[in-house]
Amino acid sequence: MKKIFLTSIILSLLFSCDVLEEDPKTVLPPDGYYDTKTGIETLVNACYARLRSFTASSTNLLQLTEQGTDIFEAGVDGDVNFDTYSISLTAGQITSVWENCYIGINACNNVMYYIHSVPDMSESEKKVREAEARFLRAYMYYHLTMQFGDVHLSLEPTVGVQTEANRTPVSQILDEAIYPDLRFAVENLPTSQNDYGRIDQFGAKFFLSYVLLSDERSGTPEFEEAATLATSVINDSQYKLLEERSLVFDQDNDMNSEIIWSLQFSEDESLRENGNETHLYFAPKYDVNIPGMVRVIEYGRPYSRFKPTQFAIDLYDETMDSRYQAYWRDTWYAVVDAGNIMIGDTAFYLPKQMWSKEQIGSKEYMVFNPEFSESIGSDYSKVNNRVYVQMKKFDDVKRLTMNETKGTRDWVCFRVAEAYLLAGEAYFRAGKQDEAVKFINELRRNCAIDGKEQEMEIAASDLSIDFILDERARELCGEGKRWYDLKRLGKLIERTSKYNPKATNMKPYHFLRPIPQSQIDRCSNLYEQNPGW
Repeated sequence: MKKIFLTSIILSLLFSCDVLEEDPKTVLPPDGYYDTKTGIETLVNACYARLRSFTASSTNLLQLTEQGTDIFEAGVDGDVNFDTYSISLTAGQITSVWENCYIGINACNNVMYYIHSVPDMSESEKKVREAEARFLRAYMYYHLTMQFGDVHLSLEPTVGVQTEANRTPVSQILDEAIYPDLRFAVENLPTSQNDYGRIDQFGAKFFLSYVLLSDERSGTPEFEEAATLATSVINDSQYKLLEERSLVFDQDNDMNSEIIWSLQFSEDESLRENGNETHLYFAPKYDVNIPGMVRVIEYGRPYSRFKPTQFAIDLYDETMDSRYQAYWRDTWYAVVDAGNIMIGDTAFYLPKQMWSKEQIGSKEYMVFNPEFSESIGSDYSKVNNRVYVQMKKFDDVKRLTMNETKGTRDWVCFRVAEAYLLAGEAYFRAGKQDEAVKFINELRRNCAIDGKEQEMEIAASDLSIDFILDERARELCGEGKRWYDLKRLGKLIERTSKYNPKATNMKPYHFLRPIPQSQIDRCSNLYEQNPGW
């Protein structure tokens, strides 16, 4: 099985942009290129490549999906406006997601437009590539509708300057684009792909389940369909839970049986572009004013953008849930000698429960008490926006130098662990608590420390929307899902205001992001801003 590595150079040369551009940045290929198998294959690959531009190659999507929620706030280098929801209409994060999605959507539209006239592809080959493109189009439209609400709907390729746009209702986009595309993908994709990184039938089933659970119109029939789809991923596919949570994000195990779909980043620098940069964004300033610590490859180059809230850390019972140690770093070991601290000794530690003066005084290393613990004097440190527990899912220790930003890790989009959560949620919302708890408990047993499996189990009566959100936070923290989960389950304002100390002024209109000012400015017709912005 080989990976597919795709570059934005291909993208910029192969199709024109569906964003309303008065200064087009793209060039069409020679006439007849799309009417060949090579042209279609290259174009489909370009559809995949565009996703990297707003996911792992920058903070754009992460700031729109993780920060300003109940589990992440801004670190010292973060943009606090995404915590306070004082988002500028010209913010690069919203502009990037908007424009990259529409460039990708237009590429997908070109695939559908040209593929049926290609003579050197079999009908089965055409169906698979069309299904991939339609899945990717649905995936990008989902991001747009969740972030911005009613947006421009186009199912035909655009060429040249486009100066008019529509605001199509979300329900129409779901019914005319997202659902038809995903159902076509489910029906026509193979159960497995030869090229690692291409979406398959089970990835399409997974995402259709998620969309059904996101649609505010959904009721019992849709929840039952979502449950059936997620259950098929669990029972019928080649994807299985790994035995240990620590293996899921092991860098030497990037292509493991739990990953349903991921975006690839090559170790070949010529193919890497900006690389996967997420290794930068969750690291605290461990290298400043802490004895025994300097910047090293192992602990990362800290662009301290995302700090976990105290609530996020408190979600874990570390005495029985292996995910706390698997996904988070609370202990750093000295990398240089410093006084009584030698290389390899503990340099600093962040306990989950407050330590007393006596406990701290008995140690040579620094201790940072929980952020909201009782003050025990100015000589004793607490968690702050510079020093905090680090999410280590995205650590990249294969970078050649400690200051290298271009990471080589894949970006995981879908995992089978989440399929268990989707099945549990879907059955719960369909009123079948006994079925729901089976899937939740199967995942929780898998996450248990050895010997603690029974303690990790819950009863059906323990299930609630809040419990499901808690469990999704424990498993999926940092993976670009949180803002969507809070929004689709109606808990965005309630939980973020309660658990994120910076998000104190949230309003109902914050369920949508502002339309980028650049989109409004380049329209010859009136393109209305979202209310409140």
